[in-house]
Amino acid sequence: MIATGLSCDSQFPFYSLCQVISGHDPTGVAGPVTVHAIASLAMFAAVYVSGRLVRHAADAALRRGGHDQQVRVLVHNVITVTTYTAAVLSAIVIAGVNVAVMLTAAGVSTVAIGLAFQDILRNVLAGIWLLIERPFRLGDSIAVVDQAGTVENITLRTTTLKTGDGRLAVLPNLTAFSNPVVNASTYRLRQFSVGVRLADTKDLEAVMHDVRAALSGIKAITSRPAPSLVPKLDGDNVVLECGYWIDQTEHDADAVAADVAKRAWTAAQRLPSGT
Repeated sequence: MIATGLSCDSQFPFYSLCQVISGHDPTGVAGPVTVHAIASLAMFAAVYVSGRLVRHAADAALRRGGHDQQVRVLVHNVITVTTYTAAVLSAIVIAGVNVAVMLTAAGVSTVAIGLAFQDILRNVLAGIWLLIERPFRLGDSIAVVDQAGTVENITLRTTTLKTGDGRLAVLPNLTAFSNPVVNASTYRLRQFSVGVRLADTKDLEAVMHDVRAALSGIKAITSRPAPSLVPKLDGDNVVLECGYWIDQTEHDADAVAADVAKRAWTAAQRLPSGT
């Protein structure tokens, strides 16, 4: 319902225009309706333009701060929704609509929708927190509960992983938020291991010496931390677990593992010195 009972109000913007229009309208309705509509559109435009300026300023600040695209998209969407909501409500207030009644009805509807879609809302809130806190980023290799893979996308509701065997795993954000996440991509140096079954264990110390010397010849393996060799029993056989560290951002882990296995196996088959 329009305030002032569809009459020209001297306290309202465009009062002079309202009088001019009403002077040519016997009903006296056209003037108030027209000026309320103009004022509402003007308010909507003012809030909308202000929101766009805030959005551009926030985006520029996030770019300067080095934030990734996911965070920028999140902030962009939040500001956009807030801007439209504020613009519409401001226009309605200027038009003289009873906002209290409308907000009461909207509040009841919001409670009903919240109860029906509480899991979705919880995942959305978890997604917002993940995008802000960033325990992992796009391209990171992570493990969550029983799923492991490379992060392909982080939306407001789900996180998608590409598993090692080429499958797509879609995780609710609440799962990644409320469970331990192992991120294998956080640090440059990462430890890997290769097991080599030994055929001759009469002089295990000499075999380990030869294997250690073989591993020292692989440039991709760091000297600090140094490679480690741990013999383990596997039934009646001995398996030599070769642990080593590489810079995973510069070297192919699979290629290095193949080289380690080849060199360790070759060294383990040679007869120890003095036999």
